[in-house]
Amino acid sequence: MNTSEIRTLFITREIPYPIVAGVSLRLWQNINIMIKFGPVGVFSAVDWNPVHTSLPGVEVWKHCNVLQQRSPWEKFIARFWWFDSHRHSDADWVHAQAAAQELQVMMTQFQPDLVVMEQVWLYPYLKVVQEHGCEIIFDNHNVEASLWQKIKAAAQGLKAKLKTKIELAHLQVIEQDFSRQANQTWVCSQEDASLMQQLYSQLSPIKVIPNGINIHDYDLVRSGECTLPPGLPDKKRTILFVGQLSYPPNTAAVELLINQIYPKLKKKYPDSHLLLVGRKPMQFMKQAAKQEPGIIVTGAVPDIRPYLAAASMMVVPLHQGGGTRLKIVEALAAGCPVISTTKGAEGLKVKDGEHLLIRNEVEEIVEGIYQLWTNPDLGVKLANSGYKLVEAEYSWEAVGRKVELAIQELRTAEF
Repeated sequence: MNTSEIRTLFITREIPYPIVAGVSLRLWQNINIMIKFGPVGVFSAVDWNPVHTSLPGVEVWKHCNVLQQRSPWEKFIARFWWFDSHRHSDADWVHAQAAAQELQVMMTQFQPDLVVMEQVWLYPYLKVVQEHGCEIIFDNHNVEASLWQKIKAAAQGLKAKLKTKIELAHLQVIEQDFSRQANQTWVCSQEDASLMQQLYSQLSPIKVIPNGINIHDYDLVRSGECTLPPGLPDKKRTILFVGQLSYPPNTAAVELLINQIYPKLKKKYPDSHLLLVGRKPMQFMKQAAKQEPGIIVTGAVPDIRPYLAAASMMVVPLHQGGGTRLKIVEALAAGCPVISTTKGAEGLKVKDGEHLLIRNEVEEIVEGIYQLWTNPDLGVKLANSGYKLVEAEYSWEAVGRKVELAIQELRTAEF
């Protein structure tokens, strides 16, 4: 396999474009990097139909709505996933036999040299890919078994606890086997690479491919020329949180913002606003916005950049989760100062007081917000050094160099 001419197929459980969340942003990064090496195809398996029929720069795209394609028998047999240690309810959700057959056809017609399978949930399609003798990369966005254990730790009731225990055991089997059978496993950070090595043995080579962005997409925000969304308040006292709001770690972070952080800000600064941007807002978030005019919940937006431009800072009070936070990378690229917990900034090469402020407790976060509001020069300093870090470590150019080295190692291993 020559790195100057590679046919790459991405198998995904998200639509990579337009970008709506961190998963699609990572996918779009890797797709655009691999386009430089040759033709790229995409096979997506999700439970809804997109409105568009093509992806910019992608030679061929096959989309399968697995919810519509799954037969009654498949729906019935899915109830008994716990009898097979190589099955998981979330992996079954993204699989349909009809979709597997369409992937088989696409593999035959597109003839990829390299297949990138994103996330452990696509494990049921691995056998189809292996029949074609191409190189396989398992792009493990999170160390899912570890993340699953943390998120589900609070399960209540005997039935829920038992289900969680079985799901975790199956997920560990799947994640380990996927990484063993792939030619390479990609993770987002060195922390995740170390965690994979701690949890599992006899893995394929692990490569750290960070989450990155096309840094030039944020130039207008950074320069102050980006058009703001209509109807939003003055950015002077507006703090921003971004993410899929139904995702448990994000939900917990928003609860802190609504119930503990924002009330303290409002008391000292009555003109302050909390801007919550992302898909699937929970009912308590919508209710809070109805009761308090200073809380704004947008739901899904087509472009995050105007909202970065509308905020005085991004606040990331995360205490759960895995991978790396593309929301922080985006903010730094846009020149938007960031306050984050240690967990929120995990996996990023950031330093407290140089690129952002690390604050873990509610009172510390509130004081950090006051600090940035009363000392604008500090915000400018953080924004400038944060931008330089993103340019050096998390731009597509920087990540592309790491991908090229990983692909070169694959090529060397063939001979």
